[in-house]
This record gives sequence, structure tokens and C-alpha cells, in this order.
Amino acid sequence: MFLPLCLLLFHTLRIHINGNVAIAFLVFCSLLFYGWWNPPYLLLLVGSILLNYYFASKLFENHRKKYLVSAITINLLILGYFKYKNFFLENINLVIGRESELGEIFIPLGISFFTFQQIAFLIDAYDTQIKKNPGFLIYAKFISFFPQLIAGPIVLYREVGKQLLDLKKHSKSATQLLIPGFVVFIFGLFKKVVLADGIAPYADTSFNNAYTLTFLEAWAGSVCFALQLYFDFSGYSDMAVGLGLMFGIVLPLNFDTPFRACSMIDFWKRWHITMTRFFMMYIYSPIALSFSRYINNVTNSKNVNFFYALALPILITFLLSGLWHGAGWNFIIFGLINGFALLLNHYWKEAKLPSPPKILGRLLTFIVVLFSFVYFRSSNVSEGNQIITSMLSPTKIVFPDWLARYISFSDLHWGTLSLFSTGTFTVKLSLWLTALLGLSILLPNIAKSYKSMKPNHWLACCLAFTTWLTLAWLDEPKTFLYFQF
Repeated sequence: MFLPLCLLLFHTLRIHINGNVAIAFLVFCSLLFYGWWNPPYLLLLVGSILLNYYFASKLFENHRKKYLVSAITINLLILGYFKYKNFFLENINLVIGRESELGEIFIPLGISFFTFQQIAFLIDAYDTQIKKNPGFLIYAKFISFFPQLIAGPIVLYREVGKQLLDLKKHSKSATQLLIPGFVVFIFGLFKKVVLADGIAPYADTSFNNAYTLTFLEAWAGSVCFALQLYFDFSGYSDMAVGLGLMFGIVLPLNFDTPFRACSMIDFWKRWHITMTRFFMMYIYSPIALSFSRYINNVTNSKNVNFFYALALPILITFLLSGLWHGAGWNFIIFGLINGFALLLNHYWKEAKLPSPPKILGRLLTFIVVLFSFVYFRSSNVSEGNQIITSMLSPTKIVFPDWLARYISFSDLHWGTLSLFSTGTFTVKLSLWLTALLGLSILLPNIAKSYKSMKPNHWLACCLAFTTWLTLAWLDEPKTFLYFQF
């Protein structure tokens, strides 16, 4: 009942009373939404908004760097305490040989997202990318907006600021906002509930039995998880975009069919776009610029310039990107695999070597992504290493007894294939995997293509079927994977 009531009252207030009242109501709803999950951490969110708005106001009055440095330092200390304190203490204890029990720290929901969004606002205010203080109400709405508060997209104020101010006007009817928003939202929910949650048990089976997987099981499990992660996170992002549209806000695209990518450079232009943008704008670019200025004064060597101006900044950026995802060596390895692969891609381009055929490029990119996702999903480095070893070990290829029968196409009707030593891998799953891979490559992103859609009977039938199927599967949906970040 939360969403329908929130939409009804918001549009009633927006159209019939006052835009500021509607925005204040939406801020209240967003805080209620966040506080319902864990009331004590609502104080953290509110405190973070108040503190960052104070520093932002100072930056608008006087662009002094001390305010920016102080604000970013406080934000990173808070994020570091909740997310990385135990990780660093565990590793320090390991180095000095001390054993001590560390208390569990519960990570506040969405802290990485709203912290980065506020840091971006502060930097843009300092650099005068944001010309004018929007006021506390608009700022609070910008940070707390519940559709994207928990797991992104990471929004820049410059892309939604005017829209937030325009909410004070009631130029569009509720119907104009609700219909396209509902279409995008329901397709996003379908991705999550039907596609991601449908494949999740098979991914879980693989990673829960990492040390006993055969060659085929390791590859199948890795593909299952890659598809689960894509449909789960892109589904959430589509839902956020859809909800944003319902409230009159166009949120940025976060995924653009990434498994179509024919190179790692292309992949990171399509996967978690707003996070990649944040790291490129606020971490990679400043590091690369400062290194380039220094090296240009020292040497003209092309290789040295490549290392300091491109290679080192990329590796630092992806190392931090891995840590942003989680406090663990497995996440650092996830980041570095992508960093080195991206670096190799850039070197290949710099050397003007011929590009591989698209199909081969797409396959190689997908394999690298799979390897990195193994560490992303694994509980620790040892588990990830074991799965990678199984994926690279031809000696672990096990051909089940049924193989001869299926090669001869006999008795194929939904038979049970004993592919998993820990369970079963059915023909249904093999077709399911094939269908999901096809959808992930061929299906356009609804959050990108909804503007070009024209109402017709086909779209209405497709939407009705998708809604029915989603509701039929909406029994016990799992938590979104990116909620942990």
C-alpha cells in the first residue's frame, strides 16, 4: 500500500495544493521508507544529509577547498567505519599475528550510494558545475529519493536539478507520468522476480559447493550467476527509473545490454554506468591528470606516459571500485581483473592492433567478465580460486552416462541430466540458460527504449502478460543483490 498511497497523495498535493508541499511529502515518504528497514540508521541518513548540506552551503558561499576536503574526509570516515573497519583490523591482526574477536558491524542500507552521491554534489558545487544552492528541501529530495536511495543509480544533481525544481509546477498530468513509469517498472520487476530469482537457485547451488564442482558445473554455475546479477541489478535499476518517471523525475540509465559488448572498454560503458561514471569523473580523471602533468615535465617516453597517464590510474580506479563493492580480497581481485583487462584493451588500441571479429570479441569479453564475477560472488578468495581452477581444468570434464542417449536425440523430453554432483541440472535449465543469454543480448533496455514505444495492441498484450507472469511468481522474492553495498 505504500507506493499507491504515496503516488496518490504526492500528485494530489502537487496539482491541487503546492509543489513545495508535495516535495516535502516525498522527502517524508523516502525517510519513512528507509527508516522502516532499520529505524536507528535513519538518524545516520538524516545526519549525513544535514552535514553535507551544511558543507555544500559553505561551498556555495565561498569556494574554499578546506570545506570540500573536510566534507569528503568525514564522509569517507563514516563509510570506512561501517564498511571497512573489520576488514582492515582483520588484516592488521593477521600481519602482526594477533588474535582478537571483532564485533559485527551492520552495514547501513545504501550507504555507499548516498555517500557517493553527496560527494559528487560537493565536488560539483566546489567546481561550480552547480551554479546555485538549490535549498535544503530540494537537496534532501535529491539525496533521499526512495526509488534510487538503496541501490542507485548514482545520480548527479546537474542531470536532475532542473527536474526537481520543475516539480513545483504541475505542467504534466498524473496520467502522463504514471503510464510510462508503470511500463518501465513492471518490466524491471519482471527481470528481478521471474528471470533473476528464477536462475538464482542454480547459481547458489554451484557457489555453495565450490570445492566439488566439475568443469561443466563450474562454467554453468558462473553463467547462472552472471545472468542472475545482470537481471537482478538491471531489474532494480529499471524499477527505479520507472518509479522516478511516476514522480516526474527521469533518472539516468544504469545498464545498456552489457553482454553485447565486444571489448572490456565497451562493457564498462554499458555495465553499472552511473558507478563507472562516478569513478571516471571523480577518481580516474584527477589521478590521470596529475600524473600526466608530472610525467610531462620529466620525460617524453611514450611507454612511461602510457603507464602513468593511463595504466596506473586505471588500476587504482578499479582497485577502489572493487573495494567499493565490498570489504574483502575477493572484491579487490574482482576489481583488478577488470582493471587489467581494460588496460590490455587500451594497450591493444594504442598499439593499433587489429580488432577481433565481433563474435570472438564478445565471447572473450564475456569470459573475462565471468572470471571476475566468480570472485564477486564467492565468499572468499579460496572459494573463487577453486571455481576458477575447475573452469580451467580439462581433467575435470565429466561426461554423464546419459550423454550417448542425448547425442542420439532419444528420450529428450524434459529429462533429468545429472550434471551437478550436488543436485540436478535439467534440460529445462539448459533451455532456460539459453533463453536468458539470448534475452540479455537481444532484448533492448526498457529504460532506454520506452520513449520510442507507441501504445498499440501488441504492447498492451505484452504488458498484460508480463504483469500476470510477474504477479504469479511474486511469492517470496529474494533481496536485491546490490542491497548489500
